[in-house]
Amino acid sequence: MARFERAIKGLSGIALAAIAGGSLLSTAAFAADTVTVWSWRTDDQVAMQKMFAGFEQSNPDVKVDLQFTPDADYQNRLSTALRGGKGPDIAQLKAYGELQPLVEAGYLDPLNDSVPGIANMPVTASGGAIAKSDGKFYGVPYSIPVLGVFYNTELFANNNIKVPTTYAEFLEACTALKAAGVTPIANGGANGSAWELELGVGVLGPSVYGANFYADMMSGKAKFTDPKFIAALQRYTDLLPYYSDGFAGIDYTAATQQFVNGTAAMFFGGSWENGSFKAQNPKLQFSIFAFPGDTATDKPVVSAFSDGSYGLVDTSTHKDAAIKVLNWMASPEFAQAFADGLGWPAARPDIKAGADPVLAKMIEMQANTTPYLSLVGYRWQTPTASSIIQAEIIDMVEGKITPEKLAADIDAGVGTWFQPTAQ
Repeated sequence: MARFERAIKGLSGIALAAIAGGSLLSTAAFAADTVTVWSWRTDDQVAMQKMFAGFEQSNPDVKVDLQFTPDADYQNRLSTALRGGKGPDIAQLKAYGELQPLVEAGYLDPLNDSVPGIANMPVTASGGAIAKSDGKFYGVPYSIPVLGVFYNTELFANNNIKVPTTYAEFLEACTALKAAGVTPIANGGANGSAWELELGVGVLGPSVYGANFYADMMSGKAKFTDPKFIAALQRYTDLLPYYSDGFAGIDYTAATQQFVNGTAAMFFGGSWENGSFKAQNPKLQFSIFAFPGDTATDKPVVSAFSDGSYGLVDTSTHKDAAIKVLNWMASPEFAQAFADGLGWPAARPDIKAGADPVLAKMIEMQANTTPYLSLVGYRWQTPTASSIIQAEIIDMVEGKITPEKLAADIDAGVGTWFQPTAQ
């Protein structure tokens, strides 16, 4: 009997403690699940934190821990962490060929079933998140950047220059700006930033080789040694007199500063520069136009591609919460918040530009695109077209090698692995 009474008293004590500490138990039961997200977009940190704060407010059961690493160090950090089983729950992923090694190593989970919203995105966005091995989606795309010519609207107006609609008019604008003591085109690829020069070829390329050239390249009807691509390289080289003084020694950062500070009138770039330029100089008056071809057209062709995606790491211990975050990132709500906060087109077409005229112009440009050739088509294996272009393009622009030589070198390199698609 005494033993029974003691048991009852013990149970009563536990019950009383549970009642007295009910708020603690309740808090523990509903504590937010923390999802770690890694990104290389340090320029976007403030805007991204604001966007995810909105998500947390609507989803109090999930907390997002955003961590940013500079692009130059990001891939090494991510690869090292994944090999050690200590990666984030969600990782920002490079697109196309740079995604494949992570899939093949088993570091990522497919998302077709858990994040159905990816299937509603255009292939321009989702194509960069597909695995070659099984055709499944391994990331949620976030943007479809377009490439174009950013220009200082104030400098154009002060020198009575209109947006050029033909290549001849573009050269006239460059000549007038140079005569006025203004650097026509801020440009340079020194110190490891030759990707900016490759991107410059992507800016003007479609105006030379057209919208269907990518399909011809993929089918084997054309190669980099095709006269159309060589003509694009030649045109990029011909613009050297209008690039920044000391072109070979100018890097991407210095070139952007020339444009941001108003000493250069134009800059070849991608959609991501919109928010960056505004953040660096809120007073800068600028817009963007598609590089013009030989003949004026209402719908000039521009390069576009998937910038990257966010994927679910296989070793994540918070997968339910992470999937909830990824579904939000695949939603129209996120797409609009992305466009509003960062100023570049999101991965979904159903967004509005709001009061941002530069974003409005880029969305308009999205209506007539062709894949960014060297990135979308030829960054799947090594040597990539990009690695060869970036290694030799400064020499080409300076006349040390010809466009034909660069084109032949690209063909020789990618020819070791590229297989045309069946007709």
